[in-house]
Amino acid sequence: MKYFLYLVITLYTFIFLGIFNSSILKAHEFNYNAKNLSDYFSGLSSFSDLDYKNSKKFFKNLKDLENQDIKYSSKFIQSLVNLGEYDEAYKLSKKLEKNNQTNFESKLILGLYEFKLGNYKKAEIYFNNLNLNFEHSSVFPILKPSLKAWTKIATSKKKQDIELLNPPHPAYNNLQLIQKTLANCFINNPGTLYEFKKIINDEKVNFSRYNFFYSNFLVNNGQKQEGIKAIKNAYENFPGNLLISQFKKSLEKGEKNNNVFECKNASNVLAEAVYIISSALSSQMQYKLSNFYLNLAKFLNPNFISFNTLIAENFLVLKKYDSAKEIYAKLEKGGSIYKWYSAKKIAAIMDDKNNINSTNFLYQKYNEINPGVYETFDLANFLRNKEEFKKSINLYSEVLLKIKKDNKLFPMVLERRGMAYEQNDQWDLAEKDLILSLKILPDEPYVMNYLAYSWVEKNRNTAKALDMLKKANDLKKNDGYITDSLGWALYKLKNYSEAKKYLTSAIKLMPLDPVINDHFGDCLWMNNKKIQARYYWKNVIKSDKADKDLKKKAEKKLLFGL
Repeated sequence: MKYFLYLVITLYTFIFLGIFNSSILKAHEFNYNAKNLSDYFSGLSSFSDLDYKNSKKFFKNLKDLENQDIKYSSKFIQSLVNLGEYDEAYKLSKKLEKNNQTNFESKLILGLYEFKLGNYKKAEIYFNNLNLNFEHSSVFPILKPSLKAWTKIATSKKKQDIELLNPPHPAYNNLQLIQKTLANCFINNPGTLYEFKKIINDEKVNFSRYNFFYSNFLVNNGQKQEGIKAIKNAYENFPGNLLISQFKKSLEKGEKNNNVFECKNASNVLAEAVYIISSALSSQMQYKLSNFYLNLAKFLNPNFISFNTLIAENFLVLKKYDSAKEIYAKLEKGGSIYKWYSAKKIAAIMDDKNNINSTNFLYQKYNEINPGVYETFDLANFLRNKEEFKKSINLYSEVLLKIKKDNKLFPMVLERRGMAYEQNDQWDLAEKDLILSLKILPDEPYVMNYLAYSWVEKNRNTAKALDMLKKANDLKKNDGYITDSLGWALYKLKNYSEAKKYLTSAIKLMPLDPVINDHFGDCLWMNNKKIQARYYWKNVIKSDKADKDLKKKAEKKLLFGL
């Protein structure tokens, strides 16, 4: 057996070395020793792990290899871009060009550099030479035409060239609609105002972000009061939008505007186009590539701090918490809105790492920003999630005293305070808040679900709860929680066969939820499926998400049934 393992290891070593050596065969001065092999694969490994500082360090040790190994040079350039070391990425790209070893990333960097310098003809040559690349294949069909179109528009500043931004496929309609609006602004077309209003008033697509660009356009064109009015209206509709909220603070309170955008600056406009592409990549779960394009957007417009929000979000999804915290620390300097947003995110990371100081940290940041009602609402939600119900209730009550009943926030605060009351065993107060919230917004499925499920659990108003849950289920199809609540209400009414239909759907939608497993187990037992019931009760006991009481009940049922 040992001899066999030795042969296998030896064989793999030869294959490994063969592949490596073939990729750098022409690099006569390259030393194929263990150190170089280690640096090469350590660099690739670090890159894969998003550790760009180390990937750069390892790659830099391998002199001259960039001229021979495309994968190496591609990852080296991406590492430099993700570190914000654009000049180094440019120098490496020029070196590759000199040795006729260019790749997709090097051509892109060289083109963007020339574009930013205003050398649009040179940029066009690089963009024309971009070839389909597997890693960038999902964005290539829109990236290349957009880059080429912008070199033409930036050169000619003619309205007819805007038509070059016509989408190559209906899937890109929204991106091109935005680009065309910004292009009209770039060439100073009198119809720009109309183009902006067309996208921000679109009811089918969420173009909320572009309320900032519209207001910014007005301010930059000497219409500051109109710009303030526009951003106020946008804030009322989209209070959670960071760009809008921070710009409102900048205009009203004199805070520095760290999102500088000038639509007559071609690089600023192209940066926004690249941002949209990176956002699309993020929505397709291509987070690493998304961050590469986001950092290219930052190169084109380094004075637009908001790009960092998506970079940090991508790191969070990938559970790269230290990298996310670094970005949030930068974002915090963008103004009080960004400071609070970053603080909430860092506190959530602290919680995920079981850091007991997260509450104190968030309180400290809260007291530093002169908080408004939305920040107070955020802190109350955080405290409720931390099971500090009395404190959260006091803050919810504070918000309700500061806003009018016609404020969009009012029913939301009632809903959350009602939840806090219920979790604090103050059901009468909880019920009042939840009913009043539904009176203001009658068709809120999650509020209906919370109230109706609470009634079912307390064996109160069960028939009324069932009707409410049926309505909620119609409003929100395929929601695991609502489907489970509806099935559970039917179970409580002893309609076990009908309950089983909904609980079967719920378990398919949320197979790991311990409460749904518990409900389904109970329902199976009452449908005389006792072996299957025990299987789902076992799932409850094994679950990390189940609380102690639920586990104890499941253990009892496992032994004695219902």
